Amino acid sequence: MNHSVYTLLIVESPVLASAIREVAPQSIYPIATGGYCWFPAYNATKNNLTPKANPDKIEVRRELKEQAQWANNIIIATDSDPSGDFIAWSVAKFLKIPVIRRAQLQNLSKAGIIQMLEEARETDLTYLESTLKNLFLIQSNWQKEKSLPDIDLSGLAVLFGTSGYFTHFLDENNTLFSSSAPVYCETDEWIPIRPSLEQQYKIVEPLSTFNLIEQTVSHSITKGYNDAQVLLQRLFQTVLPGTKQSLISYPRSSANAFYGQTWVNFRTQFLQASLDGELKPNFLQETAPLEEPHESIYPFDLTLKPEDAAGELISSLGDLYTLIYSHTVNAITIPDSAEKTFENDLKPEVYFYPVTKGYKNTGEHTLRPCYTVADMGKNLYELGVCRPSGFGEKLDSWIVKKWVSIEGTIVNPLQPVKTLGNRAAGLKQKLIDLKSLENRISLLPETVHAVITS
Repeated sequence: MNHSVYTLLIVESPVLASAIREVAPQSIYPIATGGYCWFPAYNATKNNLTPKANPDKIEVRRELKEQAQWANNIIIATDSDPSGDFIAWSVAKFLKIPVIRRAQLQNLSKAGIIQMLEEARETDLTYLESTLKNLFLIQSNWQKEKSLPDIDLSGLAVLFGTSGYFTHFLDENNTLFSSSAPVYCETDEWIPIRPSLEQQYKIVEPLSTFNLIEQTVSHSITKGYNDAQVLLQRLFQTVLPGTKQSLISYPRSSANAFYGQTWVNFRTQFLQASLDGELKPNFLQETAPLEEPHESIYPFDLTLKPEDAAGELISSLGDLYTLIYSHTVNAITIPDSAEKTFENDLKPEVYFYPVTKGYKNTGEHTLRPCYTVADMGKNLYELGVCRPSGFGEKLDSWIVKKWVSIEGTIVNPLQPVKTLGNRAAGLKQKLIDLKSLENRISLLPETVHAVITS
C-alpha cells in the first residue's frame, strides 16, 4: 500500500486516535467515534436493523462526512465484537461509499500502524449486517421467553452444572492444581492421583484478556475486574513520552498463542535483551493461525524492560507492564520443572501438579475440578455468552448480583446458579445451537424461536 495516500482511519477511542496521530505517517488522519455515533434500532417483528443518530455526535458525523470526501482510502479499525461491528457497519452506511476496508490494530507503533494498513481487507457489509441482525434476533427472542433465565446466568449454570473440560483442580485441602492437558469430567467428580516418578514441566501459556484480568486482580494491581480491564486498555493506549514507544499489543483477545512472525520477532528481541533462559523450540510454541483476529497480549518490544519503562509510567501501569513482561518471558522460554507431579491411571497422558511451591502431600489422594476466573471467561466465550472486551464489567456485575463469589482466582457458584443445576443440560444445548446460527446469512425468526422454545 502507498503510505503517502491520504487515508481516513476510523477508531472508537479519542485517546487511541491521539496516540495514533503521534506515531503514524502524516498521510493518516485518525477520527474517533467516541462510541456510538448511531444507536442500534432493532425491530424484532420485521427482523430489521437501522442506525438511529446519536444527538451528541453531530460534530463527529460532520467531520466523518467532510474527511471522507477527501480521502483516497477509508479504513475502519474498530473492535471485532458486536459493538465494534455495529460502529463499522453504521459508519459505512452513513458514508455511502462502495468500498470500506477494515483492519485490526495489533500495537501502537509506526510499524504496527503501517502493518495494519497493509493488512486491511474489504468489508462485506451485507454479511456484517446479517450477523449483527442475527445477534439481536437471538438476544431479543431469549429475553422475550419468560421461562428462560438471564442469558449470562444461564451460561454460568451451564458451566457449573454440566460436564466439561477442566485444566484446574482442587485437592482435599483446597490447594490449586494444574493439568498438562484439558481433562473431561463431571463438575462433582473426584479424580484419584498418585505421585509420578517422571520429570515434568509447568505449563505457562501466553496471556489472553481473560488470564490478564484474573492476574491483575490476584496480584492486587487493581481491586475490581472492570478496573483491571480499564487499566489494560490504558496501558495499550500509552506511548512513552520520550521515545514515542508503544508498550503492549492489542488488549482484547481470547487467544493463548502468538502469530508465527511474532515468534520470529521474539527470537531477535530475546537475544538483544540478553534475557535468561532459552526460547521454546518450534514444536513447543503456541502458534495462532493468521485468521485469528488477535493474538495473545505481549510486550511490543522485549528490549524495553520494566525497569527501563518504570520512570515514565504511573505505578499501576508500571506494575501491569511488569506482569505482562515477566509472564510473556516465562511463556516463550523452556518452562521450569514442576516440583511435584501426579498422575491418574485412567488418564496416563496427563499429569497434574500444584500451582504453588512447597506442596507437602506426596501420597495418593484426590482432586476435584474447578474454574479459575480465566477458565470461566474462556468457556463462556466459547458458549457465546461473553467476549473479552466486556468480561471485566460482567464479572463485577455477577459478583454484585451474588451469582458467583471468587476466592483468590477460584470461582464458586452461588444460589441463583446452583438453583438452575437441573436445567443446565437443556440450557447448554440451546446456547450451543444458537451459537451455530450466528453466522448464517439468512436467519429466520422462526428458526431462533424453535431453538429457544425446544
